Parts: sequence; structure tokens; C-alpha cells
Amino acid sequence: MQKLAIFIFSITIFYSATAQNLKPYQIFSSTGKKVTYKKMLKASGKSEVVLFGEQHNSAIAHWLQLELTKDLAKKINLVLGAEMFEADNQAALNKYLSGEITKKRVRYNCKIVVKF
Repeated sequence: MQKLAIFIFSITIFYSATAQNLKPYQIFSSTGKKVTYKKMLKASGKSEVVLFGEQHNSAIAHWLQLELTKDLAKKINLVLGAEMFEADNQAALNKYLSGEITKKRVRYNCKIVVKF
């Protein structure tokens, strides 16, 4: 019984210690190799275009996108594009693309606010 208690205690301590080292995400290269955030940031800064795919309801992915965007904006002149407009914004986007309204008016109609 005492050995069982020591075993359970040891397992509990082990899992408690390792749980503190878990990351909420893991980044992989195009070849499937694990990559650090720092390495991804460096490669992204050298790229002409960075595409960031994600699952739309992933808070971790959205946070990582924000962090990468902020860090890249510190290093390079950044242009940010997004495909996250709601269907009710389509009319304003169509008017902008056809030249009927200005960028300022599209921002007002779509309620786009981006601050860094």
C-alpha cells in the first residue's frame, strides 16, 4: 500500500511539473519540422508575402496572428490584408473595388479599426 501511495504521489508530481512546460501551440515548417516562434518571425520578416492559415474559432491562432503582426510591424514596413469581412460588408467592399467610394468610407461602413 505504501509503495502504491509513493507511486501515485510520484506520478502526480511528474505531471504537475511537466504541465507547466506545455506550450499552447506548436509551429511547424513546410517540411513538418518543429520551428520556434523566433525562427518563424525571422523567416517571415524576410518574406515578401506571409499567409497565415487558421481555424476561424481558434483563440490561440488569433492571438498568434496578432503577436506575429505586431512583431513584424516593428521590423518591416507592413501591409496587412484580411479576408475576415462579414457578408453584410460585401456591398461596401464592392463599391470600394469599383471606385464608387473611398477607403475612408469603406472603413466607416465596415467598422474596421486596427491599432498597433
